[in-house]
Amino acid sequence: MKKLLFVTAAAFTAFAAAGIAAADPVVGSNVDTNQLDNFFAAGNLGQTQYRTDITHPHSVFQNVRFGWRWNGIVGAEVGYAYLGRRKSTGPFSETSVNARAATLGLNAKYNVYDGFFVTAHGGYLRSQRTDTVTNYLTDGSSDHRSWNNGLYGGLGLGYDVTHNVSLALNYDNYRLQYNHPDDRFRDKVNVAAYSASIEYRF
Repeated sequence: MKKLLFVTAAAFTAFAAAGIAAADPVVGSNVDTNQLDNFFAAGNLGQTQYRTDITHPHSVFQNVRFGWRWNGIVGAEVGYAYLGRRKSTGPFSETSVNARAATLGLNAKYNVYDGFFVTAHGGYLRSQRTDTVTNYLTDGSSDHRSWNNGLYGGLGLGYDVTHNVSLALNYDNYRLQYNHPDDRFRDKVNVAAYSASIEYRF
């Protein structure tokens, strides 16, 4: 996670330097000189992988983000990510974890060649994680819910299909925490997300 955040920060620095150094505002087909036209909406669909020792670490990943970029390069974003439900089964019980997060951070998009671009984003997240334990012997279950702060970051590679529409492949990492309501235990886990995305710029 630290490596990902370092790479994301480095990407932001490079994009910002490129934006400041560029005398010509036309960097790629995503750039609009009217700053009010640089708002965007993006959606991701893919798969998550919980980086922990469990029997079923994969699940569905869904993400929606809204943001703005100065000169189409660097800006702010807000979003909501569904990180899926992973399961861990034992001889007498099953534990499932359902996680989602609201995000607030920075984003960058830079055209490198003939409509192809790279992206980076990262920032703060507020996660909601629900742990459900099902006992096979008693056929009963219990839910424990926790809200916590964390960090997220990601990188992507894509192509501008039109002036307003882009497609991309992405890797993201979400740092989640969990505190049991009775303080029985605390848990930290990285969730990797691999996805395809579509972005529309207004």
